[in-house]
Amino acid sequence: MTDKQPELSDGIKNLRRFVAFLGFFLLLISQFLVYSQPVQEGILLPPYAWLGIVGLMLFASSQFIRPAAFWQKVSARFVIPDPVFWIVAAVLLSVLATAAVALFRQFTRVNYIPVITVWLLSAVCYIYALSKGFFVSFEEFKTFLKNHRNEILTVLGIMLLAAAFRFYKLGSIPRILDGDEGLIGLNAQATISGSLANPFALWENFGALYLQMINMVFRFFGITPFALRFLPAISGILAVPSVYLFGRQIGGQRIALIAAILLATSHTHIHFSRIASVAYIHGTWLAPLELYFLLSGLDKRESWRTALGGVLLAIHFSVYLTAQVIVALVLAYMLIAFLFLRDWFRPAFRQALGFWGGFLVTILPEAYYIWQNPNEFFNRLGQDGTFQSGWLADTMQSTGQSAIAILFERVVHAFMSLIYYPAIDFYGSSTPMLSMISATIFLIGMIISLWRTRDRGFLLLNGYFWGATLAVGIFAIPPTADTYRMLMAIAPAFVMAAIGLDQILEFLGLGWKTARTAYVFSTASILFSLLIFNAWTYYGDFAGQCRYGGNLEGRFASYLGAYAKTIDNELPVYLLSDSIYFYGSHASTDFLSDRRPITNSLDPIDALAPVTGETIIASPDRIPELEAWARLHPGGQLHYRYDCQTTMLLAYRVP
Repeated sequence: MTDKQPELSDGIKNLRRFVAFLGFFLLLISQFLVYSQPVQEGILLPPYAWLGIVGLMLFASSQFIRPAAFWQKVSARFVIPDPVFWIVAAVLLSVLATAAVALFRQFTRVNYIPVITVWLLSAVCYIYALSKGFFVSFEEFKTFLKNHRNEILTVLGIMLLAAAFRFYKLGSIPRILDGDEGLIGLNAQATISGSLANPFALWENFGALYLQMINMVFRFFGITPFALRFLPAISGILAVPSVYLFGRQIGGQRIALIAAILLATSHTHIHFSRIASVAYIHGTWLAPLELYFLLSGLDKRESWRTALGGVLLAIHFSVYLTAQVIVALVLAYMLIAFLFLRDWFRPAFRQALGFWGGFLVTILPEAYYIWQNPNEFFNRLGQDGTFQSGWLADTMQSTGQSAIAILFERVVHAFMSLIYYPAIDFYGSSTPMLSMISATIFLIGMIISLWRTRDRGFLLLNGYFWGATLAVGIFAIPPTADTYRMLMAIAPAFVMAAIGLDQILEFLGLGWKTARTAYVFSTASILFSLLIFNAWTYYGDFAGQCRYGGNLEGRFASYLGAYAKTIDNELPVYLLSDSIYFYGSHASTDFLSDRRPITNSLDPIDALAPVTGETIIASPDRIPELEAWARLHPGGQLHYRYDCQTTMLLAYRVP
């Protein structure tokens, strides 16, 4: 007959867990401290190794705690509820990740994967702490999939459509890289060392974590335009389920479906999913997802949802500056809900705290970097800020208008960039962000949404749209940039457009409840016509017209880099340059050529003394000069590069 081991009480289990975690945490601290110190030869134990030994001993000792009377008394004094334990664990792990960032900077460590692991683990611990009722059995999961099968398959179908629009000839449409794309590609490659090795660093408000992800894509696909544009295309696809979830929470499945299709087929969203220079595209999936988890968590009184929303918002800070706008939006939303929607918001106050708890726990390492480098955090505001750059003061002086009048005009201009002004900057389209039909249903949906502002969902929808519009209009310049910065508002705009289309059909007597077949036919016809219009606008009217890049100098720089990469020898390359076209004007040249050195030559070509195999490239204005020289020195190879009807460059390999 075998003796049965006494079953452990909850108190003993909690005490064991506490001691084990303490040992694990001390061991982690030890490893980070050891890793952050220079390697010393000829020593028995590295510095701080003793702390790891203590941690191991504590971890091992936790297994020897038995339900004896002494340990029962001790455990009764140190009973820590599950949620409290996991929240404390999350905070400690986040603090450790922050301290590790500081330590690694001192010793210039470049492998931050352990820091990222601990940081994400802290977020997981926090969400788990508030996840009561979140975890379901496999059978419950199967039931969920069965009940929502058609809905899930529909969203996946829209995502496939979005993927087709975004990945078709991704590396060659647009056919050139602009200078900012080149800069991002070069800085992504620089993340293997230096300050950008820190994933919480910022470069012109681009998060180093995002740049490191681009560099990771380079490892898979090579350093190519396709690889550089891969993550924006993925973000463009992920925006579909994000907007669907956000729209569903506000207006139901029909509104969500229409909004998702409008976004998937939008020519503006397609374009900015296909270039790397404008990072606002990432906010079109992160922001709706963050706000969906916030609103659904408040509605359903599920803290894990709001916690996940806060965690995503903190991670958003390591991608791009659009996260700053969402923080202000959520603060304003909660304040208004507290003042005017008390009956709904007061019972959900715990979930609201869960959101900010998740945000604060996860933002710690990024907040430390911002505290240490405030100039990097305010970089864009310093360069393109209405107030910080001095633009507002200069405009007031030159026009005689008041600050209020100027800022009002800026907000109106930002709004009109959606429906009136052509999307020129970083695009080159003659069409506004929203087409005529899209703009019409959007304006109707906007009025309906404003009318329903007292509804908590529509309050958030209006806050999302107008918060982004006000942020662009009041805080950012120049006005020409509004047509891409308003990407921040395009997700709520399409939800409003979906609401507008739904209500138009309802007013015409073709509503879903009264005339379902007519509703489906009308909606499908309008969406299909918009699909054709947007596909033609992007792939027909824009893609082959050589308008992307802003000017011929930028386009020339891309052609120069692409051609330089094809030169199959290591001999010098000379560029017949001038004050407009010269090597070094745009980073796209270096990115596309793998940093191939090119020597500018402002002097007449006769001043050069090239030898056999060397290459001379002529910029557009000096092509006749190289053609004449090549006729006097026959036997080499001439190569022309064309930009639509423009001869962009001529290259000659010396015989």
